[in-house]
Amino acid sequence: MQHGFIFPHSQAVQNTKGARPTGVEAILSRQRNDAPTWNLCNCFPRQGILLAYYNFDNAILGKGTTAAYFLEPTYRISRKTLFPFKGAAGLAYLTNPFDSIRNPANQSYSTAVSAYLLFGAGAWFRLNNHWWLNPSVNYQHVSNGGMKQPNKGINWPTAGISVSYQPLIRPYYRGTRLKEKYWRTYAPRWEVTAFGTSRRGYDANRNRIRSPLMGLAVQRAKQVGRISALTLSAEVYHDEELQNELTKASIKASPVKAGVMAGHEFILGKFLFSQRLGYYVFDQTPYFEKLFHRWGLHYRINQQFGAGFNLLAHSEVAEFIDLRLSYSFQKKPN
Repeated sequence: MQHGFIFPHSQAVQNTKGARPTGVEAILSRQRNDAPTWNLCNCFPRQGILLAYYNFDNAILGKGTTAAYFLEPTYRISRKTLFPFKGAAGLAYLTNPFDSIRNPANQSYSTAVSAYLLFGAGAWFRLNNHWWLNPSVNYQHVSNGGMKQPNKGINWPTAGISVSYQPLIRPYYRGTRLKEKYWRTYAPRWEVTAFGTSRRGYDANRNRIRSPLMGLAVQRAKQVGRISALTLSAEVYHDEELQNELTKASIKASPVKAGVMAGHEFILGKFLFSQRLGYYVFDQTPYFEKLFHRWGLHYRINQQFGAGFNLLAHSEVAEFIDLRLSYSFQKKPN
């Protein structure tokens, strides 16, 4: 069970202030507990599927159902206590999107299906060989990534508690962790990425249209730990929906944006979870500040190719989610 409050992060969504959402979650997961995993991250990573149902306690927002993949690195504190932090990404189905006639007050979301993100931390307390208690705090976010407006998003922190049944009696691995810092011999990894999406908007005659966004990014990543890498990158993209907005506002400016970023990657097997802070070096539009941030999940298909998605946001406002295909190359150590 989870209970929390809506965070009204902008003036447009003050009509959701005071709401106290309540949700119920069901999780099916598998936890690694072996020497290679312990040597990699000094933790016991858990991964699985999270399903949740929320009543947002607000007639404008309605209710929501979420389905997400989650990854939860878990660290042993004592024989009966573990500390986890969790990240999840998936989809949300929302019951009451914006409608100019039926629900014009909803500035938080305008599509029934949106992207869902969760970040959280908590504790695991072992009650006996099969049952565990898991209190947690989470920050959850839903938006459609700018595919349709309005799209201020829903942000709701929650606190909750769950019980977990684990059918196998298995002690956690207690061997000595290898201390060799093998990653120091790794050369930097270079990555070229093509990305794009289709954005929904309106033309000058208020007809609904879809407009392409296409871009290219280059990144250099240097591994600095068993599961960590630091990154420097640059990107440039052309946004046709931005051109539509500029034309309607009679603003003469380029719909092209270019930026540089610095960030971090969690290296979780074949998955890369990235966080980047960026600055626009070329942006003629008046709509957002120069700073932006990106959050991404990338899957490495093999040593060269990867695919994933990425969220671009300005402060608390998510602008769009794009799909990505990358090519990596890295000089092998002797």
